[in-house]
Amino acid sequence: MTTKPPVLIVEDSPAVTMLLKSFLEKLEYRDIHTSDNGYTAVKEFKKLVKANSPPIVLLDFMLPDMDCRSVLTQILDVQPTARVILETATEKDDEGVKELIRLGIYQYLEKPIRFESLKQAFDTIEKEDFFFQKESEQLQMLENAEEEVKTKVIDRVDFILNSSKQVSLSLIEQMIGFSDETIRLHLNELEREGKIVNLGEKKEVACNKCSSVKTTQIFSCPSCNSAHFRLGKLIEHYNCGNVSEEKTYENDKCPSCNKEIVALGVDYRILPNHYICNNCSDVFAELSSEYLCLKCENKFSLQDVNWQSSCNYKLTAV
Repeated sequence: MTTKPPVLIVEDSPAVTMLLKSFLEKLEYRDIHTSDNGYTAVKEFKKLVKANSPPIVLLDFMLPDMDCRSVLTQILDVQPTARVILETATEKDDEGVKELIRLGIYQYLEKPIRFESLKQAFDTIEKEDFFFQKESEQLQMLENAEEEVKTKVIDRVDFILNSSKQVSLSLIEQMIGFSDETIRLHLNELEREGKIVNLGEKKEVACNKCSSVKTTQIFSCPSCNSAHFRLGKLIEHYNCGNVSEEKTYENDKCPSCNKEIVALGVDYRILPNHYICNNCSDVFAELSSEYLCLKCENKFSLQDVNWQSSCNYKLTAV
């Protein structure tokens, strides 16, 4: 029987943490770690990875000290294949949530969390771990059994298609581990049978070192390259030129000259969607970004991207 991996709960509500921990213990997860802020969460994650016990992460969208995107990018920087489950009351169509999904969130759970949804998420992880572990072992044992290998390859293609809303030929080949005519023939057969739809060519960011399309973007402060940043709203006071976070204007008084700000557009303006670096305190409207290869862990810029194009497939509705 496979040992269940550790779990790291990153949640600032003690009540929610207690409920999640209690339910996971009922699912026979014994090694459960908790953190109520981003800084200690990243620290604990690094500790577990170093001990060769990478955890499944339950990440709250709102944290007191750090933007959850910063927490996610730091976790993926330590272990690109980390399974991070986002828990939030924010709608899935929200741009911030969509961006986190693009960055590499494994699954999304809507708050208030339904335990059956949480169980489904962890069941999926267990099935995937079991499936790929067994398939990896069996594929190595069946190197010389061509027909059996073909059957296994087809099974893995079917599994990948059933686990994805859309998936490219390049990604299928890289998830299986090699490029083979069996894959293309099986996809063509599924398309003829009307089980999948060819959505046409898809251009994907690929690693400039190993050509893997399994990549994610990492964001950082443009001044000091720190991943410790947060999203904030700034106020500029025209009278003295002070620019600082909205929360520093206590009782609507400028923290620099102590004069009251009254009329928006007359004596002050609001600068929304700016980032504040927790490391160097710099303020900036745009983040620096680079790509991280989830296969070889190579980092590269947009200018150095190796673009790859291949057919994109979607499973037809049942």
